[in-house]
Amino acid sequence: MAAQGALSSSRLLGVGTGRGVRYSEADSQVSPSSSVRAGTSRCSYSENSLRSDVDTLKKLRNGVRSFKLQKFGSFDVRSEALQEIKTSSFSNAADIQTSLESSLKLTEEIGKQSEKGVRPLRLLIAGGGIGGLVLALAAKKKGLDVKVFERDLSAIKGEGQYRGPIQLQSNALAALEAVDAEAAEEIMANGCVTGDRINGLVDGLTGQWYCKFDTFTPAVEKGLPVTRVISRMTLQQILARAVGEEIIENCCNVVDFEDSNDKVTAILEDGRRIEGDLLVGADGIRSRVRTKLLGPSEVTYSEYTCYTGIADFVPADIETVGYRVFLGNKKYFVSSDVGHGKMQWYAFHNEPAGGVDPPGGRKERLLKIFGHWCDGVVDLLLATPEEQILRRDIYDRIPIMTWSSGRVTLLGDSAHAMQPNMGQGGGMAIEDSFQLALDLEKAMKVREGDVKSVDIPEILKRYESERRMRVAAVHGMARMAAIMASTYKAYLGEGLGPLSGIQQFRIPHPGRVGGQFFVTIGMPAMLGWVLGGNTFALEGRAPRCRLEDKADDNLKKWFANDDALERATSAEWYLLPAGERMPAGDTTSSGKKVIRIIGMDKRPSIIGSEFREESGVESAVTNAPGVSERHARFDFSDGAVFLTDLYSQSGTWITNIDGGRFQAPPSIPVRIHQGDTIEFGTHKEAVFRVKLRKPVPQSDEVAGTEVVVA
Repeated sequence: MAAQGALSSSRLLGVGTGRGVRYSEADSQVSPSSSVRAGTSRCSYSENSLRSDVDTLKKLRNGVRSFKLQKFGSFDVRSEALQEIKTSSFSNAADIQTSLESSLKLTEEIGKQSEKGVRPLRLLIAGGGIGGLVLALAAKKKGLDVKVFERDLSAIKGEGQYRGPIQLQSNALAALEAVDAEAAEEIMANGCVTGDRINGLVDGLTGQWYCKFDTFTPAVEKGLPVTRVISRMTLQQILARAVGEEIIENCCNVVDFEDSNDKVTAILEDGRRIEGDLLVGADGIRSRVRTKLLGPSEVTYSEYTCYTGIADFVPADIETVGYRVFLGNKKYFVSSDVGHGKMQWYAFHNEPAGGVDPPGGRKERLLKIFGHWCDGVVDLLLATPEEQILRRDIYDRIPIMTWSSGRVTLLGDSAHAMQPNMGQGGGMAIEDSFQLALDLEKAMKVREGDVKSVDIPEILKRYESERRMRVAAVHGMARMAAIMASTYKAYLGEGLGPLSGIQQFRIPHPGRVGGQFFVTIGMPAMLGWVLGGNTFALEGRAPRCRLEDKADDNLKKWFANDDALERATSAEWYLLPAGERMPAGDTTSSGKKVIRIIGMDKRPSIIGSEFREESGVESAVTNAPGVSERHARFDFSDGAVFLTDLYSQSGTWITNIDGGRFQAPPSIPVRIHQGDTIEFGTHKEAVFRVKLRKPVPQSDEVAGTEVVVA
C-alpha cells in the first residue's frame, strides 16, 4: 500500500541529512494494521525535545518519550507507544530537527492517505487447516491484514490422535513455493520424496504391475518440485509458524456471518463479532460458512469405508517403489513410504456408511477382507498394532458452479471436497489459496491501496471462475479413479457367484485387459496436466530444478521393464511354510521353521534333510518328509534367484503366482519369484512360499523359533 511503502522507505529518519542518525532494525518492523498509527507517533515529537544542550543529546541517545497529538481531518492519531532511538553520531540538534521535520511531512502524507481509505485489506478466514493456513500465509506475504479462526488447534500443537501423512504432489509444492519459498523449503526438507521412484497400480492378489505412474518426468520437465509425503501435523506446524501465532485464534468457530455492502461480519460461537472486508470459508467438507452462503446440502457417501494405519515396516523394494495402489473387486488398498522406516496405508472396502467394529476387531476384520492378497498388503496389516488403525467413511461433494456471493467465498473442501484417490484434495486447496491471494493483491494495486474502491464481490467471482474448471476436472478424476480401483477384476469369473470357480483357470478378465490399455495410454497426459497444468498461474515463481530431487539413473528402465524393476530389489530371500505369513520385523511363521535361501551377502545355499558344510555355500535344513539329503540349490545372479534341483528322489515343483505349475528339471537352473510356491517332493509339509524382506536385527527375532541358515 502507499502508506506502508512510505513507511518502509523511512527506515532512516536521517535520510537526506547525511548525519548518520539511525534507528534500530526492530523499530522499522511495523505491521500493516498499525503502520499509520505507529508512523505518526514515531515522528510527532514536541519542540521541547529539541534543545541543543549536551545533556539533551545524551538523553536522545537513550530514547525519546515526548509525543504530540496530530490530527488530519477525521484522522486522529494519539501517541501511545514508545519509540526508542539509537544514534551513532550527529553534529547538533539542528540535524535532528531537520530529520524530524522531514518525517513530520511523511506523517501528514500518511494521514491524508488514511483519510482516503488507504489501509490493508482485512481478510477473515474460517478454518485453520491446510487451505486456511496457506491462504493466511499468502495474504500476509502480500500485505493484507489477516485473521484466522480455528475451532481446534490440537493437530498443530501435536495433541490428539495422529492423523498421518499427506501427499503433496508437484503442483501443490510449486504453489507453496510461489506463496513463501522459505516455508516451502522447510516443508520439502521435512517430507519424504516418493516421486523419484516407481508409483502405480498393481494386482491385489499377485502384486504384479498393472500400470506405472511417472510423476518424476512431468515435474522435472516443468521445473517443479518432485512429489513428497509429509506428516500432516508437521506441515500444519510449519505453516502456522510462518503465519504467526498472533494471526491465528484457537477455539474460535465461525458459526454465522452478516454480509453488507461495505463489510462482512464473522460471528463466532462465543458471540463475538469480527468485521472485515471479506470472509473465506476454509472450514472443511461440513463448512458452516458454506451452509450459510449456499444453503443446506448433503455430503455424498462414496460407498466406501476407509481403514488407515502407519506401520513400522520397510518393504523389500523400498528403494525402487514409493507409492502403489493394490486393485481388487469392491475393495482396494493403498500404501506409501513416509520415511523414517514407516509405511502409511489405506484400505478401502465397499459397504454401507456408519459401520462400527467391535473393540479390538479392526485388524481381524481387515485380515478377513485382505488376508488372501499379496505380501505387499498383508505385511502392512500384520505390522500395524490394533490401536493404530483408524476408520472413517469417505464422503465428497457434488461439484458446484458457484461458491462465492458478495464478500464471502469458499476454498478447499468447503468448495469442492473430493475423494482421496488422486491425492489432490490438499493440492487443490493450496492452489485455491495462492490464486485468491494473488487476485486480491492485484486489485489493491490497481486501486492504489484504496480499500473502499476495491470491488470485493467482483474479485471473488474472478477467483471462482479461474479455479472452477480445474477443480471440477480433478474432482471427476478422483471419482473415476475410485471406480476403476474398486471394480477391477483380475480373472474371469470373479464376482459371478456360482461361476466364480472359473477363476482357478486364471483367464485374464476382459475388463482388466481393456482398462490396462486405456490407463497406459491416457495416464501420462492426465498426470502431466494435473501436476503441471497450473504452472502458468504461479506468478512470481520461476521454474527450477532441485538437485536433491534427482532420481536413480535406472528409473526409465524400471518404468519400461518389470523384470529390471524386480532385479533392482535388494533384500533377503526366504521360504515360508505354505499358508503361513511372516510378521513384519520377525523371522517367524507360527512357530514353524523359516528358511533363508539368499542373504544380503548373496551366497548360494543348498536345502536338504541334512546339514553339510561346504565352502562358500549356506546349508539350509528342513525335516519335512520326502526331502532328499541335498535336494535343491539356490543361486543369486544379476538381481535374480535361480533354483536347481540336485537330482532329488521326489523332485521339485514350482507354482507361479499365475497358477502355472511345473517340475524343475534336474541340474537346470530355473528362475523363481516372490510369491512362487515350491514343493520339495509330494508331502504337504514340504511346501513353501518364496518371500523377500529386508534384513531384521537378530534381537528382533522371537525366542523359540528357528531361522534355518548355515
